[in-house]
Amino acid sequence: MKSLWNLAIVVVGIALFARPGQASLIVLHGQLDSSQVVDGGGSTSTATGFGTVTIDTTLFTITTDLSWSGLTGPADRSHMHDAPEGESRFTPPNNNFFHELLDDTSVPLIVQVPCGFAGDGLLTECAPTTGTAHDVLQLSADDGYAAFAEPPGPGFPDFAALTAAFVLNGVYIDMHTELYPSGEIRGQLLAIPEPASLAMVGAGLWVIGLLRRRGRAQTKAPVTQP
Repeated sequence: MKSLWNLAIVVVGIALFARPGQASLIVLHGQLDSSQVVDGGGSTSTATGFGTVTIDTTLFTITTDLSWSGLTGPADRSHMHDAPEGESRFTPPNNNFFHELLDDTSVPLIVQVPCGFAGDGLLTECAPTTGTAHDVLQLSADDGYAAFAEPPGPGFPDFAALTAAFVLNGVYIDMHTELYPSGEIRGQLLAIPEPASLAMVGAGLWVIGLLRRRGRAQTKAPVTQP
């Protein structure tokens, strides 16, 4: 019985803590809202968003699908930054990754709207208060996007280091508007376990459940008097 308990615990542990960098696809996602904004004095916006980032460790691409609704005004910028939850990207040793998600490719001109202020991004105009964006960042095995790190952050030396930092709760997406130039909404991205890992977790939990049922049955079994 004890050996089965140990086996179940080991199976769940391996599934939960296996190195995701060994997979060809790593998926992270997160909800964006004002409660997660830490720069610029925070935000009281009621806007929300959702981001999904897919890292392909074979093709060395980072694909971001972002949706949002209810911003206080058009968005001129949306970035992906490295920093743990609740921390500013300006807090060392963060600020090793800085990528603009909004441009004329990720948000086509046909859906852009007038900014109404002097925008400071890569868009010809601005993204609407409710919308979507699709961005693909192509890198290579030796490219950790260090050229775009903001000092004093040294950047990541290669794609593997960048991926490892992202998976360890170290990346978020934010969106900027005229009312909230430092960020109206922000969302921390967390890794989604692979299907194989989920299957291992399920198997381990099934064994644990079986052992618990057996234990209860033995506890309820009548005791025969000699």
